This record gives sequence, C-alpha cells and structure tokens, in this order.
Amino acid sequence: MSTGGLAWFADHAVLLLCALAVVQGLICAALLRGLRQAREGLIAARSAAEEAARAAALAAPGAIDPEVVLTLLREGHAPTLDNVYAIMQRAEESVPVPQPVGPGETPPPPP
Repeated sequence: MSTGGLAWFADHAVLLLCALAVVQGLICAALLRGLRQAREGLIAARSAAEEAARAAALAAPGAIDPEVVLTLLREGHAPTLDNVYAIMQRAEESVPVPQPVGPGETPPPPP
C-alpha cells in the first residue's frame, strides 16, 4: 500500500473501529435472538415429548411405567423399548422382596 492509503487508515482508524463495533453488536443481537427462539423451541419440544411419552405409556396400562419413560427423557437417553425395559428391570431388582413370616414370628420393621 502507498503511504497515502496508510495515512487514510491512520486518520480514520477510530471511525473504522466504531463501524466494526456496530457490526459486531448487530451480529451479537441477531445471535442472541436466535438463541432465545431456539431455547423456547427446545422447551416446547421437550414438554411435547414428555406428554407424548406419558400418553403412549398410559395407552398400554401395566406394560410400561410412564415415570420410567419420563426419567429416560430427562436424562437424555432415547426412550426405546430396550432402555425402558432395562430400567424397569433394574427397578424391580432393587425392590426387596418380603420374606414370608412363619407362625409365631414377628415380621421385621420396614426400612
């Protein structure tokens, strides 16, 4: 560049930086607006997915626990039948089975 061009940039550096700052501010405002819209869409989609999962689980009473499906969705896992049944299986295994009490014996206190 010639010295005349460099001198022009040096003379107008503050104006160029101000223009650049304004452009960056507009870009940031547009990105923030898009982020808010995406977040609102995500919240709406999540509530719709939870409602659909609850309705699907209630459509087959006794087969699938709706809370298990909601737990999977909240944890970010796919609510496939394999995942649902695996969690239901773990929940059943963790529940202690009461031992039968013989005649004259006192049942143990609940935990």
